[in-house]
Amino acid sequence: MSNKESLSDDLTEIKKEIESYVQNRIDLTKLHVAEDLSRFTAGVAVRLVLFYIAFFILLFLSIAAAYAFGRYTNSTELGFIIVAGAYLVAGIIFYLLRGILINKPIIQSFIHLFFPNYSNYDKE
Repeated sequence: MSNKESLSDDLTEIKKEIESYVQNRIDLTKLHVAEDLSRFTAGVAVRLVLFYIAFFILLFLSIAAAYAFGRYTNSTELGFIIVAGAYLVAGIIFYLLRGILINKPIIQSFIHLFFPNYSNYDKE
């Protein structure tokens, strides 16, 4: 066998190894993306179910509180107005604190999801 044939065989083998390596890296990347998307989807689904449960609990507690305030003030309408006013105040406070309560935790959860080893997110 000549040097030229041996070199050609070596190059062919190296080419096959590189192709195999690249394909394995592509498959690994696909698996990581699938894992991240599944975690994200599962997290959203769990939070959505908990949101619906909390919504109905809050709804019925609000109706009960409105009737209780109505009985206390001898005016059902006033009871519902008091509960609505409490929600208005809570909504305004929530709006004013939305950066701390919503934006920052969402950003941190995305960073943790896609970069699990990165834990030094700068606190603003």
